Amino acid sequence: MHTTNQTQSPPLAGITGRRVLGAGGIGPATLGFLDGNVAQQAPASGPCIDAGDLLVLPGIVDIHGDAFERAVMPRPGVSFPYAGALIDVDRQLLAHGITTEFHGVTLSWEGGLRGEAYALRMFEALAQLQPVLGAAHKVHLRFEAYHLAGVETALSWMADGRVGLLAINDHLPTMARRMADDRKMLQYAERAECDAETFRSRLRVASRNAQEVPAAMSRLIAAARAVGLPVASHDDPDVATRQHYHRQGCGIAEFPLTIEAATLARQLGDETVFGAPNVVRGTSHTGAPNATEMVAAGLCTVLASDYYYPAPLQAAFKLAQLGVVDLASAWHLVSRNPARAAGLRDRGTLLPGLRADAILVDDRQPGLPRVCGTIVRGELKQATTALPLIDIADADYADAGSLAA
Repeated sequence: MHTTNQTQSPPLAGITGRRVLGAGGIGPATLGFLDGNVAQQAPASGPCIDAGDLLVLPGIVDIHGDAFERAVMPRPGVSFPYAGALIDVDRQLLAHGITTEFHGVTLSWEGGLRGEAYALRMFEALAQLQPVLGAAHKVHLRFEAYHLAGVETALSWMADGRVGLLAINDHLPTMARRMADDRKMLQYAERAECDAETFRSRLRVASRNAQEVPAAMSRLIAAARAVGLPVASHDDPDVATRQHYHRQGCGIAEFPLTIEAATLARQLGDETVFGAPNVVRGTSHTGAPNATEMVAAGLCTVLASDYYYPAPLQAAFKLAQLGVVDLASAWHLVSRNPARAAGLRDRGTLLPGLRADAILVDDRQPGLPRVCGTIVRGELKQATTALPLIDIADADYADAGSLAA
């Protein structure tokens, strides 16, 4: 793989190809670029990528990805500086077609990798690296409900504009049920950078907050909505929980644990997020509903990478290959719909006036789509093969107007 730095060469005037995904489906089109967006009309001249028969698709918008944790802590208790880790993560994102990433940063009573100190390192690294990162990086704050001591911290982060999406998580009951499982306690403890007994103690202390949790979460949700943040509830186990969070303004049901909860979410007009790895593997690793079946039933609106960055790309193509939905519809699950769920109205589709975030995909080998190039804000950020350049005046495919059909 080689990377292309567009700051050293003239900016792209656009991209042209025989298979470009627009509002009317996949077909011939030429997209002009202007100031990082898709132009209303292609420029009169300038360098243009000729994609030929490669698929040109909107960049993937991933609203929940925590695989960065493995870059920061590749082995239990072995941590690396965030700056170097995020450079590596950025390259992974671009290689797998993700142009906007919401990192699932957890603020939990657990401490360690999911404690405040690590979250602050993420914020600091993102600010420091902004000029050199290729993808757009945002924070999806995963707040553990029993962490009452962290509420004020989360409120300040949201007020400061550090957070792009808030999700209310509650993993404590599951962990409490495993209190006697020494192996699981040790796994949790290693991530929390403490011994198993210390972790058990933290779990017991957090459990005492049960009575105060509902009011605290209501306050957190209201504050997020007040500053315009989308809010998700995580792992809704039943319809009562989804109804409860919907009433408070949580418009996203993230990884609902039952078909009933997902069904109610869709009836209420809420977004439903499932894991793209679930589609790729054919099953959930936690026993949750089968994501492919949820897509087929119309109960999934968004697929997220969850813990595996290659999954959104692979999942969309697998859904099309299986005949569950066509490729255009499958792609909406990883581009248009997640952008909508996250309140990002400037991306997710390749239409005039929106961000010129696009990927070029070689899909000649069934079941193995490969990203050949990634464009962010009209700049080629990553390429794995030489991409032909022509003058946009010589492009012989339809113009951008055809995409709005």
